[in-house]
Amino acid sequence: MPNFILTLFTSFLLASSCAWLIFVGMAHLTGADVGILPGRDSSIPPSRLFDLTRSTVTAAGLLAGVFAIVYAYRKQKIDEAGSHRADADSLGTRYQEAAEKLGSESATVRLAGIYALSALADQDSAQRETICRLLCGYLRMPYAPGESSPGEREVRHSVIKVIAEHLQDPESDFSWCGYDLDFSGAVFDGGSFAGSHFVNCSVSFSGCSFAGGKTVFDRSTIADAHVDFGDGESVPAVIDGGLVHFIGVRFKAGSSVSFIFAEFRSGSVEFGTSEFLPGSIMSFSACELHDAFVSFGGPTWQGAKFLGGGVHFSGAKFEAGALSFMGAKFAGSHIGLDDIEQVATSIIFDDAEFISGRVTFKDSKLSGRGASFSGESDPGGVVSPWPLPVSSPRRRRARRRYGWRSRPSTARDAGSAAQD
Repeated sequence: MPNFILTLFTSFLLASSCAWLIFVGMAHLTGADVGILPGRDSSIPPSRLFDLTRSTVTAAGLLAGVFAIVYAYRKQKIDEAGSHRADADSLGTRYQEAAEKLGSESATVRLAGIYALSALADQDSAQRETICRLLCGYLRMPYAPGESSPGEREVRHSVIKVIAEHLQDPESDFSWCGYDLDFSGAVFDGGSFAGSHFVNCSVSFSGCSFAGGKTVFDRSTIADAHVDFGDGESVPAVIDGGLVHFIGVRFKAGSSVSFIFAEFRSGSVEFGTSEFLPGSIMSFSACELHDAFVSFGGPTWQGAKFLGGGVHFSGAKFEAGALSFMGAKFAGSHIGLDDIEQVATSIIFDDAEFISGRVTFKDSKLSGRGASFSGESDPGGVVSPWPLPVSSPRRRRARRRYGWRSRPSTARDAGSAAQD
């Protein structure tokens, strides 16, 4: 209140002073004497004095109005600043309370904290990225499937769900698309990122362990983003009993997905019906396939479409399990199986369609299993070297093992088929 009275009094003095100055100035402009000094009469005629007074009063009113507007504007800004401070204090308090719930021993309280943070992120864009990082950090906390506290698995899957929900639409006002996601070292025993858009960001799964359950990325889009399951410098991921699905994923221009030095001990990683578009890169260089299944098609899912970009297995070691391109469509990509070492792994191209692009086995060491190419499409124009450097008897055993039923596509194959 004192500030209000002081402002009002100051405005009144300023308006009065300005009005008097205007009055005197106008009088002098007309050459009249207003009789300011004691004992001196005014030389202004009464009618002229009335007009001059009226003009002065009008000017004073305008000045008073200006001062009132300035005061009201200043008061509004002060009120808004106070309101913003109050809101910021309230949001800060809510963030602290929600974050503290994540440390509760009760799974129910932790769940409440997760959803409170999600709601706060939707309301306060300034804290959105911080909350995203906090939830990623929660997944990086030590976790042992089957040994953790009751409800912890549900809590972790809820964290994944909240993150995925905010990655569904890059144009949404509440989107987290574009934020870097750091899951490095986390243990996954399931969870769904289905339908997510990983765009203009970096996503780290380096050092992660997929130790059970099904972790789903189905129908996601990766564009102008790097997804790291091991990039040659970071700690590689380990698939050990988990199922990791990339069914129907679109790998668009600028996408880079790396499994360099990754270990596929058991379980499976599947890319059925996915599309690899020009400008996309996926690297399995120097990975180790032990007793797992890496599939780009079949028998459960239709084959992936390799329409551009590249998928590279350079220097990989296949000790067991299977690498399947069953039913895949090759129409522009480079699939590099160069310098691989095949020990007891099945490499399957059955029913694949070879249109264009390259599938190379340069300097590879293929075992007696070789690779299976049954189907109507002739791989000779795409696969090189062709035929693969495996002796005819071994090739015939591979046919029988994987059920080759294709018509011979070259004279050499025709001769081998006659001997069979």
